[in-house]
Amino acid sequence: MTAIRQTTARELSHDDILGVVEGRHLAVHIPGFVHKESLASARAQLLDHPDRGGLSQAEEFKRIGFAYSEISDEASRERYHTEARGNIHRLRDLFAPYASPSDVLRLLLEETWQPGANLLHIDGRKAFIGICRYQDRDVDLNPHTDALERNLPPGYSAGLTAQLSVNIYLNIPEQGGELELWGTEPGEEVYDGLKGDRTWGIDRDRIGPPVEVIKPSAGDLLLLNPRQIHAVRPSGDEPRITLGHFLGYYGPDRPLALWS
Repeated sequence: MTAIRQTTARELSHDDILGVVEGRHLAVHIPGFVHKESLASARAQLLDHPDRGGLSQAEEFKRIGFAYSEISDEASRERYHTEARGNIHRLRDLFAPYASPSDVLRLLLEETWQPGANLLHIDGRKAFIGICRYQDRDVDLNPHTDALERNLPPGYSAGLTAQLSVNIYLNIPEQGGELELWGTEPGEEVYDGLKGDRTWGIDRDRIGPPVEVIKPSAGDLLLLNPRQIHAVRPSGDEPRITLGHFLGYYGPDRPLALWS
C-alpha cells in the first residue's frame, strides 16, 4: 500500500480513486485544491457565520447544512430532502463570486471517473452535497467509521460496494487538528463491539496508535475510505473548518453517487 498518494486536480485519475477503493492508497492528497482568493473570501464569512448549528447527535460539532448522518426518523428524513437543494445554494453563495469548491469537486469527479458522477438518489429524491463542518477548539473527533446504510430508509438497499469521502479544508488550526488514519475496516458488527456502551465512536486506547497522521493545510483536499477507522485530534487554538462529501462506489464501470 502507498500510504498517501499526492497529486493535483489536473492529474487526478480514475485509477487514483480506484486505488483508495482497493486499498492501494490510504488516501489521495491534493494540496492547494482551493484557490487562495476563494479561500480568503469564504473564511471571512465562515469563521463566525450566523447559520452555524449543532449536529443533531453531537451539539459540540457545528455545521452549515443538514447531514444525511443526522437522519433518525421520517421527520428528519423529510427535512433532509426538502432542504437539500436550498442547502446546496446556501453553501454555493458563501463562495460567490468564486466557484464553490464542492461544485468544482463535482465537475472534477464527472471528468475523472470514467462512468461519471451524480448526486445520490434515495427513493427518487436527490441528496445534498457540500456540508460545511466546524470542529472548535478542544473538541475531540473520536476514532469512528462512516456508513451510509446506518441512515437509509427501513428496508432500502443502496447497493454500495464501497464508500469514499472527500474533505476540503478551509481553515486549519496552528495547533492540533491532525487527521489520524488506522487503515483498518472493521465492519459493522466489529465496530459496534469496539464502541461498547458509547453512543458514538471508539476509545483510542481500544485500537492502538494510527498508522498515519496527516496535518493538511487550508485549501487542501483529501480523499479516503471512511469505512476505515479515522479520527481528528482536537484543535488547540481556532476552528477546523471543512467541506465534507461522500462518494458511493458501485463498481469501476458505474457512476459514483455523491452526498453529504
